[in-house]
Amino acid sequence: MNLLIVESPSKAKTIEKYLGRGWHVIASVGHVRDLVPENGSVDTEHDFAMHWQIMPGKEKQIKLITDNVQKADAVYLASDPDREGEAIAWHILDILNSKKLLGKTPVYRVAFHEITKRAVMDAIEHPREIDSNLVDAYLVRRALDYLIGFEISPLLWRRNLGKSAGRVQSVAVKLVVDREREIEDFKSVEYWSVAGQCDIAKKSFNAGLVFFDGQKIEKMTLKNSDDVDNVLQRLKTPVHAEISRIDKKKTSHKPYAPFTTSTLQQEAARKLYFSSKKTMSVAQKLYENGFITYMRTDATNLSADAIGEIRRFIMENYGNKFLPTSPNIYLTKSKNAQEAHEAIRPTHFDSATNDLEGDEKKLYDLIWKRTIACQMTNAEFDSVSVDILTDDKIATFHAVGTTRTFDGFMKIYTEDKDDNDDENNTKLPPMNIGDNVIISKITPDQHFTQPPARYTEASLVKKLEELGIGRPSTYATIMSTIVDRNYVEQDKQRRFHPTSGGWVIAAYLAKYFSDLVDVNFTAKTEDTLDDVSNGKTDKIAALNDFWGNTKNMISGARDVKTSDIIDNINLFMYKHLFTDNNDKCPKCGGKLGIKLSKFGPFIGCENYPTCDYTARMTSNDTTEKTQTKNESRDLGNGISFRIGRFGPYVTDGKKNIAAKKYTADTITLEIANELLSGGTQKVEPIEIGKNPTTDKMIYFYPTGRYGAYISSNKVNVSVKEQPDLETAIDLINNKKPKKMFKKR
Repeated sequence: MNLLIVESPSKAKTIEKYLGRGWHVIASVGHVRDLVPENGSVDTEHDFAMHWQIMPGKEKQIKLITDNVQKADAVYLASDPDREGEAIAWHILDILNSKKLLGKTPVYRVAFHEITKRAVMDAIEHPREIDSNLVDAYLVRRALDYLIGFEISPLLWRRNLGKSAGRVQSVAVKLVVDREREIEDFKSVEYWSVAGQCDIAKKSFNAGLVFFDGQKIEKMTLKNSDDVDNVLQRLKTPVHAEISRIDKKKTSHKPYAPFTTSTLQQEAARKLYFSSKKTMSVAQKLYENGFITYMRTDATNLSADAIGEIRRFIMENYGNKFLPTSPNIYLTKSKNAQEAHEAIRPTHFDSATNDLEGDEKKLYDLIWKRTIACQMTNAEFDSVSVDILTDDKIATFHAVGTTRTFDGFMKIYTEDKDDNDDENNTKLPPMNIGDNVIISKITPDQHFTQPPARYTEASLVKKLEELGIGRPSTYATIMSTIVDRNYVEQDKQRRFHPTSGGWVIAAYLAKYFSDLVDVNFTAKTEDTLDDVSNGKTDKIAALNDFWGNTKNMISGARDVKTSDIIDNINLFMYKHLFTDNNDKCPKCGGKLGIKLSKFGPFIGCENYPTCDYTARMTSNDTTEKTQTKNESRDLGNGISFRIGRFGPYVTDGKKNIAAKKYTADTITLEIANELLSGGTQKVEPIEIGKNPTTDKMIYFYPTGRYGAYISSNKVNVSVKEQPDLETAIDLINNKKPKKMFKKR
C-alpha cells in the first residue's frame, strides 16, 4: 500500500478517488506541531534552536499517521505547494524519524497546484526532496513571530496597552491609524466648476468651462462664489458659440490579468462583499474539491495547457473576433513571486459549473469569468473630444464622448470602474468644425476637496501588497487578526476605523518599537524571508540581523516608566482627542488625558482622585465626554435622574431603571414615572461586559421579581445597583450553587 498524506480531509477524499486501489490517502488537518508556548522555545543564545510540541488536539491525527506509515510500502507527503505546506511535510517527516518508524520505507515529497487526476498523477511520477530553503524560511518567520509575541506582548499586558503585537499586523494597524490622522488633519478647500448645456441640431450635451478671459480654468481656479459670479456676469444666456476643434481617436482597453490571492480578495470584496477571510475559506473549498488551482499565489502566469483550453473555449463560444492572434502574457508585479505557481484559475473551462451553490458558486463564477476574459481581445472605443468657442472669444467649453464599439473581453467580465465607462462620458451628436452652438444654460457647481478615503479590506490588502508587506498566505489572517484583537472596526461601508485600543498600540509601538511598525523595515524583513526561501540568505544570519535590532528595542522599552509612556501616547493622540485644544476638565478645570485600565483606555482628569471626571472613547474613537457619575437631577417626588458608569437611569431609591434614550435635559417626571412603573416603554437590559472566564456577556436588569439583578450564562445574582464589570465578574463567578436536598 502507498500512503499519501495531504492537509485536509476533503482533499483526501477527492484524491483517493483518482488514485484507486493500492493507495490510501489521509489528512494531517493542517499543522501538527508548533513551538512550545513558553519563554525559551526559541533559544536566542544557541543559534535560535527551536523546541517543538505536538499541537493540542492533534494527538489523534499523529496516531492515524504513524499507524498507517507502519503499514505503508511508500509514503508521499503532499501538503500544500507553499512555504507552510513545505513546513508541514518537514514536521511530519521529523516526527516519523524521531519515532524511528520509517526503516527502509521511502518517503517522497510531491506537490500539485490543482487537484485533477492528471496533476496528481504527474506529481507522483515526479517526486522530489523536501525543499530545505523553504523550510528555513518558515523557521525564520515562525521564530520572528514567536520572539515578538513572547518578548513584546508582556510589555503591553503589564501596562494595559493592548492584547499583543504582531510583526505584520502591527504595521496594518499603524496604516489605518495614520490614515485616520490624515483625515483629521485634512482641511477642506472650496472650488467651483462651470458647465454649459450646448444645443446643436435639436440635440443637447453638456460641456465644461476650460478657458475664460485668456485664463485656463483648472480644478482649483474658481475658488469661491465671487469668482463664479464674475464668469456668470459676462456669460449671459443664451450664449452663441461654434465648434472650434474636433479630435477623434480610437482607444482600447486590455483585459485584466488572472487572479492572484491579493486581486481575488480585492475583487471579491468589491463585487461579492466578502471579507478576505471568507474569500479564502470559500476558495479553499473550491480548491480541495478540484474546481480551481491553488488559491495562495502571487503569480499571474498560466500553464500552456490552460491557455490552450481557454483559447479553444473562446473560439468555440465567442468566435474569432474575440480571440487574439497570440496568447495574452501577463508579467507578475509582485516582488519575489513564485513563478512556478500559476494564477488562480478553474481546472476546467467548458463552462461555469452548475455543481455549486451559494458563496462557492459566486466566487467560482468570478474566477471563471476573469480567467476566460484574460485571454480575449481588447475592448475598443471611439473617443471624440470637442471645443466650443463663444462668438465673443471670451470662453471655451470642452466635452468628451466615448462609445464602446467592440466588447472584447468586456463581453463577459468588467470591473466596477468599467461598468461606468459610458455613464461617465457623454455620447456626442454628429458635428463639424464651424457648426453653430447655442449655450442655453450655464450651471455653476460648488465642490470641496475630500480627505483621503479610509481603508477597506480590499484597499488595505492592495496597500500592503504595494509596500511589499505580507504574502499571499497572510493577507486574510492580517485582516481578521486586527479586527479580532479590537484594534480596528468596520462601519456599514466596510471601512476601517481604528479603535481606542488601536490608537494606543500604534502610539506605543511608533515610539518604542519604531522598526516594528516601519513599512520599509517590515518590507525588508519580507524580502529577507524570500531570500532565505530562494537560498540567497542563511537562516541564522537572517535571525541574527533581525534579533539584534529587536532585542535593543525591547531592552530600551522595558525600563521606561508607565507615566512616560502615557505622556508619549497623549502627545501622539492629542489632536485626535482634543479638537481646538479643548483639554480642560469641565468639572475642575484640570488637564484631561488618556488613562489606561484593564478595561481599555479612557479619558480622565489629572486631578484624580480629587476629581473623578471620566469620558469614554466611542466606537469611532472620538471622545465622548459623559457626565460624571455623581451628577444627578432631582425630578421631584423622590425620583431622580442619574448617570451611571454604564449610562443614564432613573431611580426612586428602591428601583433603578435604565433610561438610555434620555439626558438630563430631555427627561421629565412623567417619563420617569412611566419607566419606574413598568409602563408601555420596554426597558432593555444593560450590557456590562464579557466574563473572560466563560466568554459570555453579563447583563444588568434594573427590575426583576426580587429587584435589580445581573445575569450571565444562566447565573443570576441580586444587586442593589448596577455594578462595574470587575464586581459583576466576581459576583457571577463566585455565586454559590443552591443546596439540593435528597428526597426521603
